[in-house]
Amino acid sequence: MAVTLSEPVTNMVASVEKLCADDGLVLSAEQQLNEAEAIHVAITRLQALFVRRVRDARDADAPETVCGRTTKGWLREELYLSGGAARQVMRCVFRLPVYPLVQAAFDAGEISQAHVLALMTALDHLGDLRETVEPMLVGHARLCAPEDISGFVDALLETLGIDKASAVRREKRLAERGLDLQPTLDGMRALHGTLTPEVGAEFAEALAQASQPSGEDDDRTPRQRQHDGLGAIARAYLATNGAPSFTGAPRTVIVTMDLETLENQLRDKLLRLADGATISAATARRWACDAELIPVVLGGNSHVVEVGQAGREFDQATRRAAYARDGGRCAFPGCRGRVVELHHIRFRRHGGPGTLDNAAWLCLFHHHQVHEGGWTLERDPVDKSYLWTGPHGQQRRRHLTTA
Repeated sequence: MAVTLSEPVTNMVASVEKLCADDGLVLSAEQQLNEAEAIHVAITRLQALFVRRVRDARDADAPETVCGRTTKGWLREELYLSGGAARQVMRCVFRLPVYPLVQAAFDAGEISQAHVLALMTALDHLGDLRETVEPMLVGHARLCAPEDISGFVDALLETLGIDKASAVRREKRLAERGLDLQPTLDGMRALHGTLTPEVGAEFAEALAQASQPSGEDDDRTPRQRQHDGLGAIARAYLATNGAPSFTGAPRTVIVTMDLETLENQLRDKLLRLADGATISAATARRWACDAELIPVVLGGNSHVVEVGQAGREFDQATRRAAYARDGGRCAFPGCRGRVVELHHIRFRRHGGPGTLDNAAWLCLFHHHQVHEGGWTLERDPVDKSYLWTGPHGQQRRRHLTTA
């Protein structure tokens, strides 16, 4: 089958072939260096173009449609990229649009892919400081090696008078979250990782409940009971196939807060869980988005001022109707994640009702993005499509395809 290419790509391939054929024509030492530099810039720009093409292909589901593979699988199995190289490309595919100045410098051939990866690592750890610091980081990256970027971030924050320990630590912990499950001998597996405060609190509570001794004759060690408890948690999830809850709100959240915090709409205050872990106000709002929320308000002496009543939750009929309307898919376009939480498009604290028009099923990741990742979600009043707007103004739209 003939390969179909666009005219610009066809011309590029022909130019590369001609350049390779005429490679011995360069004689001057100065010309050799100049041409090597020009080729390096061209390679960098082609790398940026490659990332954009892969992103376009992924958004169009091209690897799955043509080859029956994921995008990362296509990179490894069709282009024979190493696992590390494929991960780097996919990281650029997913994260680079968040940083438009980094993207522009990469497209212009001013910084390499190694610079891009180092810049994204640094910026991912800076939270609300990203927009302020990104122009300075990109400017510095044009004049330094990728490995020098981390040290420049420290010096820059110190110059700006910003306490890096307090401003960056929490964002860095979030970026470094992860879990590894590696096979060992005889089919055993080793588990290790780092959990965020919210996931750690949920996991610890579930594990504590699932690993209770079964009676006086239970001679398992605490570690053995926790192992078996983890198996019970996994079986419970698989038994429901991870299906979303249609029987009302999946959790009840009792939020205890002081009156001042409530009146300030939580703002950016950190809230403390029962086990001492802290979560952000945005995390608390996300938890409460698809929950039966009961506020307990404390006065100045920690006396209970008011115990509120649950309200504006989605009922069973609304949850089922929204699931059918959205085709059981996350409202973010192209998302393949399993939906688990029903989101209030107009937030509850802004008076958002528990109605079908205000409901959107989301996967865990995109529910996090709309509460804590800087994205906003709206419904188009005309065609009822979902309109997403990112922290830097980028927009994505998902049109409903079900009745």
